[in-house]
Amino acid sequence: MEREMQEVINYIEKQRKLYEAHDFFVQLLTDESLSGERRLAWAPSVIPFIMGYSDLNKYVFRKGEGDAQLEHLQVLLNAHTYEEDFHWQWLLNDLDKLGADSRMSLSDATRVLWGADFKHSRRLCLELASLASDSPTYAVFAMVEAIEAVSITIFKHCRGITMQDGRECEFFGTKHYAAEASHSIKSPEVAESSLPGLSAIKREEAKLIVDRVFSLFADWSTSLLRFATENDVHALTYERMVRQSKDMQPDAGTVG
Repeated sequence: MEREMQEVINYIEKQRKLYEAHDFFVQLLTDESLSGERRLAWAPSVIPFIMGYSDLNKYVFRKGEGDAQLEHLQVLLNAHTYEEDFHWQWLLNDLDKLGADSRMSLSDATRVLWGADFKHSRRLCLELASLASDSPTYAVFAMVEAIEAVSITIFKHCRGITMQDGRECEFFGTKHYAAEASHSIKSPEVAESSLPGLSAIKREEAKLIVDRVFSLFADWSTSLLRFATENDVHALTYERMVRQSKDMQPDAGTVG
């Protein structure tokens, strides 16, 4: 007997609540004894993921536009990808508020963005792309729903965090949370009655995808917490990353 995909959606909410107990939230985001700058000290390290996620929406999740026979879940996914198109601009606006928008050459910026300190965000994009590339639409839909659950959990706890000058961030704040909460993929139109029935095998496949997504984001969140703990002066962090990159030497076995 087939059941609605709502069972998978309910499973995502269960996993979201478990994710919300991660130390990233407990020790950092929800700790009001810390300054806003400290609670968001991890922000620069997510740049590769946020920019990469924009590309995931354009080139991986969005498919078959203009196809009149496109299945309903893919139509919903396509609409969602456009809603995510410009959130990254809020992130760039926030870098100045966070004291993280240092001036540097393009070569040094490349050393920072592709440095070891940011590898968790680059790798996450690649893992998600790989996961989606071999998955049917219903599994990708579950995957995107799980990513959305992660996002809204993070931004829920970013609401109200202000910098020492009293300003709140756009990406890491109420503005982004409100945008995430209003996405069409969460709207009444995407109700239980509009979601397809899935066989038991397909439901379990979708749940495995969901488990993998939350596992990836749990590892990512551990890296964000570590980055925030170890780096609080962004300019000094960038200087160290550039210096370490320039000091790198090729492996002896690869020379000549």
